[in-house]
Amino acid sequence: MTKLIVVFGATGAQGGSVIKFLSRHKDFKIRAVTRDPTKDSAKKLEKEYGVELVKGDLNDTEFPKSVFEDAYGVFLVTNFWDPASQGKEFGQGKRIADLAKEAGVKHFQWSSLSDVEKESNGKYDVPHFTQKAKLETYIRSKGFEFTSFPAAAFYYQNFLTFFPPKKDEKTGKLTFTLPESSSVTAFDVNDTGAVVTAAFQHPHKWNGRFIPISGEHFTWSEFIEKFNKATGKGAVLNLVPRETFAKFGFPGAEELAEMFGWFDEFGYYGRAGKRELGLRAYHDLKSLSEWFEENKSAFDKF
Repeated sequence: MTKLIVVFGATGAQGGSVIKFLSRHKDFKIRAVTRDPTKDSAKKLEKEYGVELVKGDLNDTEFPKSVFEDAYGVFLVTNFWDPASQGKEFGQGKRIADLAKEAGVKHFQWSSLSDVEKESNGKYDVPHFTQKAKLETYIRSKGFEFTSFPAAAFYYQNFLTFFPPKKDEKTGKLTFTLPESSSVTAFDVNDTGAVVTAAFQHPHKWNGRFIPISGEHFTWSEFIEKFNKATGKGAVLNLVPRETFAKFGFPGAEELAEMFGWFDEFGYYGRAGKRELGLRAYHDLKSLSEWFEENKSAFDKF
């Protein structure tokens, strides 16, 4: 029996990966939710993967219940860094969970993270983690037959976007300016869909599970060593105190500094996160070295 899966964030990194992996299996049909189904990125999904495109905006208080008609499962992800979503993630997700439950959805997957506020006893303020955790608690209370909570680690891709290197004008060397932290847990966001698909394929096995998706756990020294080995660029690290990083002035700098403080003291997933679970769901989660090797040319622009 073919199962219809509603995928949110269809044109984004996580949602796009989920669509890619689900489409490899004939027992799934995909309904892709996007704010603008006429966009080229949405039409490309329709053409390449045969998805059904539907319009849906997470901020719509009258979100159409028809999106969930005949659906077996839902994969929901929100984008905290979208200005339209900041401070609204819990409300957005609650609305979708309520509608999905009313429509009879059996398996609800939410891209969750750890409750930083609770686990650190208020020491660290990282809303884009904590709000996701609070929504997870709400979804667990809804009584879905199956729930799964894939939890994406820090993206390797962030080293091309949020934390790219810059060329030192004096030395000509690439420099990564990063907040001090004892460790980072990261992965290739394109692997998200493999874990989500495994959970939809084996709902009893992954029911109620918080599933860390972690490709590698490393120090900054290991990071720069692997980068230079793959690219040959001889890049260097500029590690700055988190208090300094918080004052860099770009949107989100303070929260990112808090996040690295959390990493330093509690690790990415906190006390409860079992990083091996993601590998059990998908054995081929990409390592940092593999990702650098595949994407080394992307750093030529810096």
